[in-house]
Amino acid sequence: MDFCKTPAITLRRTDYKDSSQIITFYTRDYGRIQTLAKGLKRSVKGISGGIDLLTYNNIVFIQRESSTLNILTEWVLRDDFHLLRKNSKKYYSALYILELVREFTEENDKNEHLFDLFINTLYEMVNRGDPTVNTIAFEVQMLALIGYLPEMNHCVRCKAKMDAKSFSSFSASEGGLLCSGCGRSIREKVKISGGAIATINFLVGKKIQDTGRLSIQSLIQVEIRKLLIYYLSFTLNKKLKMWRYI
Repeated sequence: MDFCKTPAITLRRTDYKDSSQIITFYTRDYGRIQTLAKGLKRSVKGISGGIDLLTYNNIVFIQRESSTLNILTEWVLRDDFHLLRKNSKKYYSALYILELVREFTEENDKNEHLFDLFINTLYEMVNRGDPTVNTIAFEVQMLALIGYLPEMNHCVRCKAKMDAKSFSSFSASEGGLLCSGCGRSIREKVKISGGAIATINFLVGKKIQDTGRLSIQSLIQVEIRKLLIYYLSFTLNKKLKMWRYI
């Protein structure tokens, strides 16, 4: 058994028996992990009264080779994002990001860049900016980091460069944009404006800290949100719970 120490963000917690909890973390050094906090409701070093969702922590756990359920031995709170909890729009947006990370990551699949994007986005929401813009930027950059970003520069079929000044078609099943010729034969598609395409491509190449004060026209925000919901629901084959709140 190995003792492991890592920064971690709390993704989920579930009561286990009378006094323990199963805590899911997204960690910088080990990816998404599950831990058993034995006797959590009584006492664990550094823990008082359980571990809340949406907290940034330093944790120590015992990694078990025979089980995916690790043993949490120590927890130190770094930030509980209390300012997010005072603003319902920001709080629900942050919970949605938690849900995205839970759904799009595998256990023990380390991705330091995704962890950094995750924590930096939460701080951007706390400190400044529009949470809708923060959320869109996170979605786009997360998809790029994990290899799920659709093709947003060329037609996925004929590879023609798309004209950013006009409307194009987008198909989740095809994996991106379609020119007018290739789009005729595809029934499952939606229309997307050049402005939305340009905004998505702009966000891919920006650091999340550079998007905190970014302004996106409300109509473009709505268009991108609809497109991402369509694409994410197709990719996951289900609807996400937090969509109704943001």
